[in-house]
Amino acid sequence: MIYYELWLALANWKTEFSVREFRAAFASPDPNKVLHDMTKKGFLESIGWGRYKVLDPAVFFRKRSDIAGAYRLVKEAKMHYAFTEKDAVFVWTRGGYQVDRSVSFYPIYIKVRRMDLEKWKRFFKLNGRAFYVFGRHAKETLFGIFYVLYPENSFKSKMVEGSYTVPLDEVIGFCTKNIYSYEPALEMLDEMYNLGLNVRYKETKTNL
Repeated sequence: MIYYELWLALANWKTEFSVREFRAAFASPDPNKVLHDMTKKGFLESIGWGRYKVLDPAVFFRKRSDIAGAYRLVKEAKMHYAFTEKDAVFVWTRGGYQVDRSVSFYPIYIKVRRMDLEKWKRFFKLNGRAFYVFGRHAKETLFGIFYVLYPENSFKSKMVEGSYTVPLDEVIGFCTKNIYSYEPALEMLDEMYNLGLNVRYKETKTNL
């Protein structure tokens, strides 16, 4: 039984329970690990020594869909970062261009200093947030809002609308490399910052 199904079963069983009660009701080779993992994933809340509370579905999905809060959390880490790739486009277009993401699957792309990587990992774990390091195998199936960390020895950043992001020329390079998805974004950036790119994605009106 996967954790999601077990969570639904627990919600229909008891809203609060002890490890002993869980062990008696559900067959598991390692109940403590199961409960620990479910707490990390946000399905349960630890309410005392050996006791757990089932998180209400409405609360769970609200936490999973709080996109604005997920961006604010990055700033609360008080470490150097820069939004990159899709998020750099999102920031530089002032939220005007968004593609290939939804509430059910919303990766947030961040450059971090390699020397700070372990601190970032601890920070997200303490806040119950899913993440993985780019280039490494994800240890679990990721869904909802999660973070993709790009560790680098150093990187340039620019403050835009209250958030640090990679410089505009790097964003333009990303859009150009992924032109089929980001040509509209290039046109927006061209118009917003007078870049002289002469990008024309919009359909031209004719009298035909």
